[in-house]
Amino acid sequence: MWICQAGEVRAQEKIVPPLHTSGRKILDAKNQTVRLRAVNWFGFDQKELVAGGLDHAPLATIVEQIHALGLNAVRLPWANETVEKDPKVPDSAVKANPQFRGKHAMEVMDAVIAALAREQILVILDNHVSRADWCCKDDDGNGLWYNAEYPKKNGLADWSAIVTRYRRQPWVVGADLRK
Repeated sequence: MWICQAGEVRAQEKIVPPLHTSGRKILDAKNQTVRLRAVNWFGFDQKELVAGGLDHAPLATIVEQIHALGLNAVRLPWANETVEKDPKVPDSAVKANPQFRGKHAMEVMDAVIAALAREQILVILDNHVSRADWCCKDDDGNGLWYNAEYPKKNGLADWSAIVTRYRRQPWVVGADLRK
């Protein structure tokens, strides 16, 4: 695939996981420098507990669009509630993806990550909030990675669960931690 970036046309590099660092560089398994070009794909951190846009377009179409834009990574925010409660997703939130009707949030997350991996798009898991909802006000309970409703032990258990779930997926390469 060819991409245009700042007036330059070049072949998009092929990344070979796993990644590691050397000094300030991110390198792949062949010690080639990896420059992350990422997009944030919200949703597993919101009230619907499912990736945004699945009500408007098929999963494969969204992932193909990410790839076509020349992006090589997705930051995938999730809520502790997503992992702990893992409810069925609302049909309205997956209108364009009938295969997800009646599925649980984590099953949809599995499918999203698998689709990204098939397109060789890196995934950075982001524990964005505790309770699934719009965030980032001083009083929403998300200032730290724990609160009264989601104590420290839950946060640690949730990270352990999600890391264990994706430990064999080489395209899941990072974790975005809250303070």
